[in-house]
Amino acid sequence: MFWAIVHLFVVFGGSIPYVFQYAEIHHRRNAQGFSLFVCLALCIANILRILFWFGKRFDLALLAQSIVMFICMIFMLEIAVRMNKKHTPKSQQKSLLRGDFLGSFWAWHDLASFLITLTVFTTFWSMVTVLLLRFQWYVETLGMVSLLVEASLGAPQLIRNWQRKSTQGMSIPMVLAWLCGDLAKTGYFVATGSPVQFWVCAILQISIDVFILGQVFVYRKNTDSSELPYNSSSPVHSVID
Repeated sequence: MFWAIVHLFVVFGGSIPYVFQYAEIHHRRNAQGFSLFVCLALCIANILRILFWFGKRFDLALLAQSIVMFICMIFMLEIAVRMNKKHTPKSQQKSLLRGDFLGSFWAWHDLASFLITLTVFTTFWSMVTVLLLRFQWYVETLGMVSLLVEASLGAPQLIRNWQRKSTQGMSIPMVLAWLCGDLAKTGYFVATGSPVQFWVCAILQISIDVFILGQVFVYRKNTDSSELPYNSSSPVHSVID
């Protein structure tokens, strides 16, 4: 019974922080405080981790976690894109379908652009993995890259907060849940003998979580005046949001 509960937490626990952020965005009707690059990092990380599983069969609970997290990120993208679109003049809205790629990468205003990009990414790396799966060096590298990307998922939010000199619009319960989840994951990885890539990267995640919580304290007096405009042509918007 104990391990059944632990496995359920592993599968769904990583998605819980985003329930807080989803609620924050829905309540404020504004997604500017949330970096879309968090979704990018987690989508890439979990796609690669699923492919890693085919080369190195780790715990099924961790595989299920990747699938659940990917679905969660699609929901986060949907609400964030919908809110960003509402705050952006139609003449400034960007779409991959209209040829807006490099200058507006991951700052589009329609969900289809994100889904197309993720589909192309998944198809390409699935083909590469089929070809190279028999090589151990490729499998180990795939696992390390997937987990390093996931470990850096807080970095876009860290940069976003630094650029704005504010954490307003970011869900603090989300970050606290990140930290608690990462601490629990690290213990789980060590206890179950998961590949070393998992727990080393979890330690990096914990470090970034702590830095973000430090920003909450440093920027605690800052208000809405620090908000960035919804302008897709803005360098800050294009890189961070």
